[in-house]
Amino acid sequence: MTSTVDEKAAQTAQSEVDATSGFEKKSPHGNLTTLAQAAATEHAITPAQAVRTYWRAFAWCLFINMGALLWGYDSQVGGGLLSVSSFRRDFGSFIDGQYVLAASWQSAFNSISSIGGMAGAFSLGYISELFGRRGAVAVACFVSIVGILIQFLTPPHKNGMLLAGKLINGFSLGMYVSSAGSYCAEVSPLALRGITTASVNLWIDLGQFMSNGVIRGTGNRTDAYAYRLPFALQWIFPVILLVGLPFAPESPWWLVRKGRVDDARKVITRLGGPTIDADMQLQQIQDTIELEDTYAASARYIDCFRGVNLRRTIVAMMVFVLQQGAGVVFVLGFSTYFFELAGFADTNAFNLGIGVTAIGVVGNLLTFYTVNRLGRRFIFFWGMLACTTVLLLIGFISISDSQNARWTVAAFTIIYNFIYQTGIGPLGYVIFAEVSSAKLRSKTVALGIWVNSLCSMVVNIVVPYLVNPDEANLGGYVGFIFGGLAFAGTIWTWYFIPETKDRTVDELDVLFEEHVPARQFATRNLFRSDSPSN
Repeated sequence: MTSTVDEKAAQTAQSEVDATSGFEKKSPHGNLTTLAQAAATEHAITPAQAVRTYWRAFAWCLFINMGALLWGYDSQVGGGLLSVSSFRRDFGSFIDGQYVLAASWQSAFNSISSIGGMAGAFSLGYISELFGRRGAVAVACFVSIVGILIQFLTPPHKNGMLLAGKLINGFSLGMYVSSAGSYCAEVSPLALRGITTASVNLWIDLGQFMSNGVIRGTGNRTDAYAYRLPFALQWIFPVILLVGLPFAPESPWWLVRKGRVDDARKVITRLGGPTIDADMQLQQIQDTIELEDTYAASARYIDCFRGVNLRRTIVAMMVFVLQQGAGVVFVLGFSTYFFELAGFADTNAFNLGIGVTAIGVVGNLLTFYTVNRLGRRFIFFWGMLACTTVLLLIGFISISDSQNARWTVAAFTIIYNFIYQTGIGPLGYVIFAEVSSAKLRSKTVALGIWVNSLCSMVVNIVVPYLVNPDEANLGGYVGFIFGGLAFAGTIWTWYFIPETKDRTVDELDVLFEEHVPARQFATRNLFRSDSPSN
């Protein structure tokens, strides 16, 4: 099998190198022969072959992505705890014969983690460059343990202390998700890059699924452990990460940038085994870094908004704006509400909500197959269009107040979740990690998560006012609002989301530097001397 791959790579490399000789004379990008050879080798490997050869890289990416599970867990556990009677008793006020949580405090409780996540994501750009990708995850683990401890030890009616714990833990969550995207993009071979970066969203879904199950199991308790146990279970994952991190390989890209070339070579050999050409891969990393240095000498946050990096940063941020614009909080966050409208009892509606999350996990697993088959741009565009259609259908169906209409809306929430989790959900984490330059990846990824946290916070505050009966009481009509936003986002996707499938880091650098339109990323031949410049 290895010899077949090598022969195919050699044939592809020779044709690309021959074409490159003419390109180099006119190119401002320097000598691309080594990069062409390395790219040809990566293009020749299928995902199945890559898993067999680079199984260590694949396994370590899944391990590092475990931190993203806590992002999903935290986002879901807040809403779940608000329905737990002992939580309302210990942090609410007794009004008219029942314990009530103030609406303003509920908003703070649901959004404080996003504020912490924004700070954590922004800090990653500095921490990751200083301590490496592994070091950044370790810092996130220690911060997370402290934040969880504060939440667990919060006595009744010390609402400010609970919010402080959520804020500190939120800081670690922003670091977890940002680190996961950067690590996968830099450790995975080209054939596995889409799968490992998409698995970030899978871990988020698994966290949401686990959170729903934990609340279901502990919520009926009458003591403080009804809500303390869901907090405490989060400790499991930072501890597991801290145990495994000393054995995890560091990003070879970070090592090369720090001048630790020998260490980078050892990591590359460890990730791919003795059959790979470690020297060629190392040379590819060095040449790509040298190539990017010719474009920009510094790697500060401000550089993300200069020159062609501005375009890359906008794409990395917009994929998360589009996710929120496509109504994920409205449909999935209020799925239990729609099930109750359809006539299900509270317990059954909650159980159906758990089922919806499970369907999302299945959708994510399906993405592992489609992301390399269909491409990033194709899946994201059609996913946006499909979400737009479902949202508008929810709006139109909600015009009728019949029981059949309510059943149909409930069914469409399940359909929407499957579409979202096979499309724009996981693909957002793929595109934002791939579209950035290697030099600015940690900072571009951090900005993407920062925007994700900001949009999530805003939407989580606004949507309840649109849906709740005591406010705007729009119910399913909100589908028209998000359907319109999603339609605008679909158009934006068509013109601005590039295809990053089958493109190495250096190839993407050249495509952006040449100002190639997004619609031509998949077809542009970089190694033709007569290639147009725009």
